[in-house]
Amino acid sequence: MKVQKNFLKLESIKTKIDGKDVINFIISIIGIIFSNIQAHEIMTASQTMNVNIMLANIIICAVIISLNIYGLLNKREAVKNERNVKQLTEEKKNLLDVTDNIRCFKHDFNNIIQAIDGYIYLNDMKSLQVYFKSLLKECNHVKVVDFLNCQGLDNPAIYGVLLNKFQIAEENGIKMNIDIMVSLKDLNEKAYVISRMLGILVDNALEATNECADKIVNIQFLKDRKRDKIDIVVENTYANKDVDTCKIFEKNYTTKKDKGNTGLGLWKIQDILKKDNNLELFTTKDETMFKQRIEIYG
Repeated sequence: MKVQKNFLKLESIKTKIDGKDVINFIISIIGIIFSNIQAHEIMTASQTMNVNIMLANIIICAVIISLNIYGLLNKREAVKNERNVKQLTEEKKNLLDVTDNIRCFKHDFNNIIQAIDGYIYLNDMKSLQVYFKSLLKECNHVKVVDFLNCQGLDNPAIYGVLLNKFQIAEENGIKMNIDIMVSLKDLNEKAYVISRMLGILVDNALEATNECADKIVNIQFLKDRKRDKIDIVVENTYANKDVDTCKIFEKNYTTKKDKGNTGLGLWKIQDILKKDNNLELFTTKDETMFKQRIEIYG
């Protein structure tokens, strides 16, 4: 738990300080140092050493440095808050779009029934099958997104990742099934780390299954009360049956045709796991599905 807090603290510092701010701060410090050296040389040359002047100079330098640090952190905090506002605005927009889609679907329910009745009346079963498959796909979309909206109130970070990946899956004709059997509030303490790991695993699953005829990704959140842990399972259909479940975690190892994509995601997950003893990842595969299981203890 201590390692986890230190890791989150380090990431928080990184979001507050960037390269340009550090360079500007260093330049101002160097300027202060040189001005002090010059003042000291002038007093030495004139053979007058006024302790009060030196003390006042030191105090002024300390104030300038403090103001620089205060301004630097305030600037970073303002940028961070602006980014959070933009994210919340985008999430609100997504929720409104989803709500509108659900309302439209429910409003059209009577028309849907009438259309089905028309196919049955004409005994056009072939056209009815096509219509029903399209309807089933839309029903699945409404069901999953509506379910995510309810669960997302408990953990916005994980909700954001799942909703984004679900939309990507739909755009690529991938069937994504999401089953959440735990309260996402239980993951709030580790939301930052879990959402990063989940995002990497689902991205890999979407890319792998996109090469298959049957494009399926299943995501499950399960509670193991006997062992006091939560399991997050990401499984997908995959084409490369020879994939090495050990090598995929090596830095720069990739099975992609485009070698420019160096596959640092899984290597980064391993790095996270080394820093948190309460997290484990197990990778398995069979003839149909490739499975990654995150185990969260405590």
